[in-house]
Amino acid sequence: MSANGTAAGTTGAAPGAAAPPGGPAPAGARLDVGVLVYHTVIVLVALVALVVSLRLPRAFARLWRVSEWTRGHFLGYAAYAGPSQFPYTGSAASTTIDLSHGVGSSQDSHTYEAKFDVSSRTETPGSYPPRVESTPSFLRTVVSVLRSRVAPGFSAAQMAICAGWLGVLLYPTIYRSAGPFTDINRYGFIAISQVPFIFALGTKNNVVGIFLGMGYEKLNFLHRFVARLAIISAHLHGLGYIYKWCLANNFMQEIAQPKNYFGLVLLLSFDCILLTSLAFVRKNAYSFFFYSHIVFLHTVLICGFNHYPQLTPYLFATGAIYGLDKLMRMAKTRVKTATIRPIPQLGVTRIEIPDLNKGVHPFTIASESNSKEGLVLMCKKTGTWTHKLFAAALKSQAEWDVGRNIRVVVEGPYGGPGFTMFDSFSAAMFIVGGGGITFALSVIQELIQQDSRGESRVRVIELIWIVQDASSLMPLIPQFSAMIHQSTNTRLTISVHYTKAVVGKIRFTGLQPGITLTPGRPGLIAAIEGTVSYTASIGGGNAGVHSGLIVGVCGPVALADDVSKAVGLVDPAKRDEIGGIEIHEE
Repeated sequence: MSANGTAAGTTGAAPGAAAPPGGPAPAGARLDVGVLVYHTVIVLVALVALVVSLRLPRAFARLWRVSEWTRGHFLGYAAYAGPSQFPYTGSAASTTIDLSHGVGSSQDSHTYEAKFDVSSRTETPGSYPPRVESTPSFLRTVVSVLRSRVAPGFSAAQMAICAGWLGVLLYPTIYRSAGPFTDINRYGFIAISQVPFIFALGTKNNVVGIFLGMGYEKLNFLHRFVARLAIISAHLHGLGYIYKWCLANNFMQEIAQPKNYFGLVLLLSFDCILLTSLAFVRKNAYSFFFYSHIVFLHTVLICGFNHYPQLTPYLFATGAIYGLDKLMRMAKTRVKTATIRPIPQLGVTRIEIPDLNKGVHPFTIASESNSKEGLVLMCKKTGTWTHKLFAAALKSQAEWDVGRNIRVVVEGPYGGPGFTMFDSFSAAMFIVGGGGITFALSVIQELIQQDSRGESRVRVIELIWIVQDASSLMPLIPQFSAMIHQSTNTRLTISVHYTKAVVGKIRFTGLQPGITLTPGRPGLIAAIEGTVSYTASIGGGNAGVHSGLIVGVCGPVALADDVSKAVGLVDPAKRDEIGGIEIHEE
């Protein structure tokens, strides 16, 4: 929306007069608001490019194998070569655990934890991945502060990024402005200039995430923040003109002009996007949120072209970003046959797709790459569709006692560890809750596979799984036992903690040394410090000096916050002794 009789994007002032910093322009001088906002966009792009350049060393390290260049981007199939065989000569006795006492101390373990003799570890010379720290050692304390939470699921680093973005946009807002309710044309420029960033940060195949080595979900906080800034700017622009027209008593005449009613529809579309993006709507009506997002975002683009043609460069850039995302989605889509099976104890459906086992990172699925069973997903029943999927799997198991084959459309992969390489650390620790176990299982299986080929620096792996019911352990005992048997060169311990009081006895078959079942929540600080101390005590081995500890966390927001806090409380001297601690949240 723009007022009549005023050159769009300019401010009047005396020719040649200098404007006082932060104040209104002297009469006669002309300020091209479009150019001012364009320069602001260039600054934002330059800042993003600066961050990308700082991440380049990790990006190059991530691509140290040619096979890694496309991995994590496209799904495919590779012939199954078979895993390394690790014969296990011990016995697998049935164990009955009495749970009638209820929940007790987290230090009261129900099983014997096997002691790992580091002297018996067989070092396998191999090609170890390069280790590039995410932060220089002298900045680790600063990173620890930035990692701290200022709100559930929201870190100080995220707050600093949002504050910096806001600070950059404040410049075109106040520079030589006659006042927020007078010089309202610039707010329209600011709003539309942010639309390309909104799309770039919100699409699954966004270019920002690709260059930063981050999944789209890691950048979603900035996507939402920038979108809100754009909506606020659009309202300052649109409502400012509506107010002026109402004062002049010519609202109907002005709004009848095509460019102005297109502007009004654009403003209302922004409002609809905001309302349908609320957390309540996303949680309870995700499909409505998703499709309304698409409809209203297309409306914004169409109305933007018709409202003010000078804004077309931003809209063309947005269209290019959106088109690239659609092309990448099509390239990443596969139609395959899957087998579904229910796991009632976990409330999830196991989805196996044998024809897809290549090109994935194991960090968001439940299987390692190049496995015989192919791509394995664990789908928790949380919504209408997932409940129907679980019911279908449960019905097929009840009728035929086998899995059910269905045709599925698979798109991906998305997310994953980005530039973080778990196999480049000396130790790996996984703290997961409930269905987050799929993340830990896939990573651990991958690390064991890499270690058998001499391609992993990891010497210590610890898994802490927090569940409500102790019976959740039962369907995973065979897999836990198999991983411990195969992990001959790496110390692997698995600790399961249940938080719900249970009365009676549960029979566990084949609960092997190295697996512990404990009532109550784990002491995260003690557990992390214990892993740090053990890692420091065993030295660097053939892989050289210590290369740090990676802590992977997957579960509720509160769990991620607790893990972040616990890592921040680790003694800095111990942390530096092993090469630092990094956190990956899935």
